[in-house]
Amino acid sequence: MVTTPLGDLAVRVAGFGPAKVVLWPSIFTDGHTYDGLVSRLAAEATFFLIDGPGHGLSRGVSREFTMAEAASAWLAVMDSFGLSRAVVGGVSWGALAAAEVALTAPGRVERLILMNTPMDVSGAHPKFRDRMIAFGARWMVRGKMFRDGVAGSFFDPGTLVSNTAYSQAFHGMLAASDPVALSAAVRSVILHGEPLRSRLARISVPTLLIAGKEDALYPLEGQASAALLLQDGRFEPVAGRHISPVEAPDEVAASLRAFLSNDKPA
Repeated sequence: MVTTPLGDLAVRVAGFGPAKVVLWPSIFTDGHTYDGLVSRLAAEATFFLIDGPGHGLSRGVSREFTMAEAASAWLAVMDSFGLSRAVVGGVSWGALAAAEVALTAPGRVERLILMNTPMDVSGAHPKFRDRMIAFGARWMVRGKMFRDGVAGSFFDPGTLVSNTAYSQAFHGMLAASDPVALSAAVRSVILHGEPLRSRLARISVPTLLIAGKEDALYPLEGQASAALLLQDGRFEPVAGRHISPVEAPDEVAASLRAFLSNDKPA
């Protein structure tokens, strides 16, 4: 547990390789999102896997917060492990938080990994769908029907059927979560966020942008156009929907391996 401005956050250290990689997951998921990457890249990287506030083993806070506060929490995690610089990244919410770290503290970031990123989420114009998701996070998350709905948006139908260990972890984490802290985090991300797209050109560190080819939440075309705005960007579409490290671990691991070693794509 690491004390941060967003409460005590659980951080799991895995792998033993020389690269130091700090990852934050999407809303409705925890650090187990990255288990497939760890098993494939353990000899190449040491991973610091954060459970976001209100998710997994992180109690979090019952209030809403900004991505700037999430970035401060991220840096507190790095400080607690003596990481002056690291590769930072995440899926969806985690990508937004990682991007905020790169924007506000670029000297702490060696490389940036953005996966399945909500480029245009705006608190000024929240969508009805997002309001319903936030409502469900507070009042319906203990019900399997709501969790199945989230899973249907996040994963190809066969993913959780074939990966029973992750399916159990996904449902178990949400069923056991504190709805107040969970919904505060969800609202912070999808109802009060600042669009990232207009700020991408300010990111100065090498950036890998991964997108799911079938991601209906944040379609491939929008992700590809966002990648063009990066100063030093690499775009990698992979199979699956919204949680690429779970849906396409082989492809994502291969992309990360090449990115960490600075190999150019074929």
